[in-house]
Amino acid sequence: MVMTIGSWNIRGLNSPHKQNLIQQWVSKNSLDIIGILVPHILPSNMDAVVAGMGISNWNFLSNIQHHHLCRILVGWNSKKVTVTVVHTATQWISCDVKSLEDGSIFRVTFVYGLNTPAERATIWRYLITEKTHNTFVPWGIMGDFNAIMSSRDRQGGDSNWYNHMEDYPNYVSQAELIHLPTTGMHFTWHNGRKGDDTILKKLDWAWGNQQLLTQWPLAIASFQTRLSSDHSPIVLSLSPAPPCRKPRFKFLNLWTEKEGYEAAVTAAWNGEAYGNPISKLTTKLRSLKGFLNQLHRSHTHHISARVSRAKYDWEEAQLVLDKHPNDREASAREREACYRYNTLSADEEAFFRQRSRVQWLRLGDKNTTFFHRSLLHRRARNQIHSLRNESGEEIRDPVEMGELAVDYFRAGKIGQ
Repeated sequence: MVMTIGSWNIRGLNSPHKQNLIQQWVSKNSLDIIGILVPHILPSNMDAVVAGMGISNWNFLSNIQHHHLCRILVGWNSKKVTVTVVHTATQWISCDVKSLEDGSIFRVTFVYGLNTPAERATIWRYLITEKTHNTFVPWGIMGDFNAIMSSRDRQGGDSNWYNHMEDYPNYVSQAELIHLPTTGMHFTWHNGRKGDDTILKKLDWAWGNQQLLTQWPLAIASFQTRLSSDHSPIVLSLSPAPPCRKPRFKFLNLWTEKEGYEAAVTAAWNGEAYGNPISKLTTKLRSLKGFLNQLHRSHTHHISARVSRAKYDWEEAQLVLDKHPNDREASAREREACYRYNTLSADEEAFFRQRSRVQWLRLGDKNTTFFHRSLLHRRARNQIHSLRNESGEEIRDPVEMGELAVDYFRAGKIGQ
């Protein structure tokens, strides 16, 4: 299932011009769900505005019950998805979205933060609370948070960094949200002035939890150029993983600590090989690779599943020992299960640490979950989502991108 979600802070939706812009934006980007922020619609004018956008087969809901003017308007293509409201407040709307194509469900929260730090604190508390509810549910959060993550997210204006500015990055970290890969504009808000009075900020963001990137590893948020608004529109594309390919061989450092490793390396290096030096080297490496693949199957293949099983076995062994404290066999089995669980846990942490390339945390601190999230983020960030051909056309199909890359290098355009 491919899903496309849009979020845009565009005030003045009572204007036919703005309504037409929304219609064009939805059509051009093939959006399935949208969150319109600051539409400033009176209850009496809601039906006319929805009709004025002219988007057929779409349904809409809002948080107008929390504010005298509608602050967030959510719409969806009723032929593609069904939407169920989970929670509404002045600064957000959370919905469960179900695909009519395959029945899959995910959650999306559209955010429009208020102007003061005290008011925005409600958003941060909500994100922390929802983290525990959405552990196994893909969850995307997007919109205008009215806050920046660091000093790099602003240009011009007040350059001071106040204490309350730490709230946003701190609470996002506590909520274990992952900054989704992005393309397009970095600064998403312009104050509309020129020269020394110009202020640019990144106020619009797209986040996801670990489950979202697990289900849609190609997720990417595009921050488009501003139109009749001071904010950039966001288009979040959720694409499934590409067809599985045979994984590349990757050496794991933890193998060096396993029994038989040094002997295997010595045997491979001392073995006979013929040909020129490069041929001899590749022959010996190929010989060693067979042993390393066997080592992988024995120790690190499906490492997380092994850890889960070892944890279960240890818990069972503890229960047996608790009932039979004088049983030597029960005591020995409990100690053996404990050793196996701790050994596999250490291997799992080392595995994900190396794969995530996060080197600044020490092993042994049980950072496996963090390393796993970092690995998902790095994989998503390193994906090539599109290429542009000589005609300026954007190519997204993986097969076509491969053909375009081959043609490019065959034409000798490297370095141009």
